[in-house]
Amino acid sequence: LVIAAGWIFPFRPRIELSLLPAQMTDIPVTPVQPIINAIPSMADAGNVVNSPETIPLWWVLATIWIIGVVSVVLYHALKHGHFMKLVHRWSEPVTDLESLGILDSLKSELEIKTQIGLSVCQSIPSPMLVGFFRPTILLPPVKMADDEVSLILKHELIHFQRHDLWYKAVILTATVLHWFNPVVYIMAKATTLQCEISCDALALQGADLQKRKQYGEAIIGVVRNGAKLRTALSTNFYGGKKGMKNRISSIMDTKRKKTGVAILCLALVGIITTGATFAAAATDDSIAGVSIMAD
Repeated sequence: LVIAAGWIFPFRPRIELSLLPAQMTDIPVTPVQPIINAIPSMADAGNVVNSPETIPLWWVLATIWIIGVVSVVLYHALKHGHFMKLVHRWSEPVTDLESLGILDSLKSELEIKTQIGLSVCQSIPSPMLVGFFRPTILLPPVKMADDEVSLILKHELIHFQRHDLWYKAVILTATVLHWFNPVVYIMAKATTLQCEISCDALALQGADLQKRKQYGEAIIGVVRNGAKLRTALSTNFYGGKKGMKNRISSIMDTKRKKTGVAILCLALVGIITTGATFAAAATDDSIAGVSIMAD
């Protein structure tokens, strides 16, 4: 998220590293002579020479970038609109008192007071959370035991509690602005997977090996049909075979993970280094400008 925010807002803090000694170098400066008189007359009296007009390169690049941004926005908007239309058409609110009781109990446990809907949707292959302002948990038409329902609902409620849909909007914004960069798509895919893995870790906090095994079986049981329909603005319970393999391995791994802290530190170091570089470059430019004015 730090990296994505840096791509959306390409401004870096200018950080002066006072610990690094500044080296002043003498820059030889050659006086610049006026060139007005050195250029021969381009037009005689009564004979005007018209130079051909050229389109600046940055205009062309900016136009291509804008077309790409508009295309990606339209693609995701149409896809999300089509998805939500199908959801509204094929969804039915859950009326099972046991499932609704489990949802209310989990909301109390997680201290969630927002009204969250619960529906069964015939057009989705796996559970997901949709809706920024009217959040709803969608369940696939798969028969599940109460224990499995509890684990899956807790997973989706943690998504809501952490505002993961809004974080996905940040990632999508970075993808839209940098549609030409393949690294952005790799980052978006990795972020989606890590988001699910971290929710699994929170849902299983303090769980024993037997419960972790049950949780993994519940996940496999509700995603056997794969992901046929999805949108970028929903939680992604199924992330492909490779992603599921990584999730199951992480679920069964009880070791403490510190990868997130390491990545955050690297990102912060990158931002600080970039800001220091900009500050050093600005200082060099100012020194050179002062030298020229002095000469």
